[in-house]
Amino acid sequence: MYLRRHRRTADGATYEYWTLVESRRTASGPRQHTVATLGKLPGLDEKVQASWDTIDDLLEGRTPARQL
Repeated sequence: MYLRRHRRTADGATYEYWTLVESRRTASGPRQHTVATLGKLPGLDEKVQASWDTIDDLLEGRTPARQL
Protein backbone atom coordinates (compact mmCIF):
# COMPACT_ATOMS: atom_id res chain seq x y z
CA MET A 1 0.00 0.00 0.00
CA TYR A 2 1.06 3.55 -0.56
CA LEU A 3 -0.29 7.08 -0.44
CA ARG A 4 -1.08 8.93 -3.64
CA ARG A 5 -1.16 12.72 -3.54
CA HIS A 6 -3.66 14.64 -5.65
CA ARG A 7 -3.48 18.40 -6.26
CA ARG A 8 -6.30 20.59 -7.50
CA THR A 9 -6.45 24.32 -8.08
CA ALA A 10 -9.79 26.06 -7.67
CA ASP A 11 -10.32 29.82 -7.64
CA GLY A 12 -6.59 30.40 -7.29
CA ALA A 13 -6.22 28.16 -4.20
CA THR A 14 -4.34 24.87 -4.40
CA TYR A 15 -5.72 21.93 -2.46
CA GLU A 16 -4.13 18.56 -1.78
CA TYR A 17 -5.83 15.36 -0.85
CA TRP A 18 -4.53 11.87 -0.35
CA THR A 19 -5.76 8.40 -1.17
CA LEU A 20 -4.53 5.14 0.29
CA VAL A 21 -3.89 2.86 -2.69
CA GLU A 22 -3.23 -0.86 -2.90
CA SER A 23 -1.54 -2.56 -5.87
CA ARG A 24 -3.15 -5.77 -7.09
CA ARG A 25 -1.89 -8.19 -9.71
CA THR A 26 -4.47 -9.32 -12.25
CA ALA A 27 -4.35 -11.36 -15.44
CA SER A 28 -4.35 -8.05 -17.33
CA GLY A 29 -1.40 -6.72 -15.33
CA PRO A 30 -1.05 -4.70 -12.12
CA ARG A 31 -3.93 -2.48 -11.10
CA GLN A 32 -4.28 0.09 -8.34
CA HIS A 33 -7.28 -0.03 -6.01
CA THR A 34 -8.25 2.93 -3.82
CA VAL A 35 -8.69 1.70 -0.25
CA ALA A 36 -9.52 5.05 1.40
CA THR A 37 -9.71 8.74 0.63
CA LEU A 38 -8.08 10.77 3.38
CA GLY A 39 -9.41 14.20 2.48
CA LYS A 40 -8.00 17.56 1.47
CA LEU A 41 -5.20 19.21 3.36
CA PRO A 42 -4.87 22.92 2.52
CA GLY A 43 -2.02 25.00 3.96
CA LEU A 44 0.05 22.36 5.73
CA ASP A 45 2.95 23.61 7.78
CA GLU A 46 6.38 21.99 7.34
CA LYS A 47 6.11 19.60 10.31
CA VAL A 48 2.69 18.28 9.27
CA GLN A 49 3.86 17.90 5.66
CA ALA A 50 6.87 15.86 6.85
CA SER A 51 4.52 13.59 8.82
CA TRP A 52 2.39 12.91 5.74
CA ASP A 53 5.49 12.28 3.62
CA THR A 54 6.66 9.49 5.97
CA ILE A 55 3.31 7.83 6.70
CA ASP A 56 3.71 5.22 3.97
CA ASP A 57 6.95 4.00 5.58
CA LEU A 58 5.26 3.90 8.98
CA LEU A 59 2.32 1.91 7.62
CA GLU A 60 4.70 -0.67 6.16
CA GLY A 61 6.72 -0.89 9.39
CA ARG A 62 9.87 0.63 7.91
CA THR A 63 12.00 3.34 9.45
CA PRO A 64 11.10 6.61 7.69
CA ALA A 65 13.82 7.90 5.35
CA ARG A 66 13.24 11.36 6.74
CA GLN A 67 12.97 11.55 10.54
CA LEU A 68 10.60 14.06 12.12
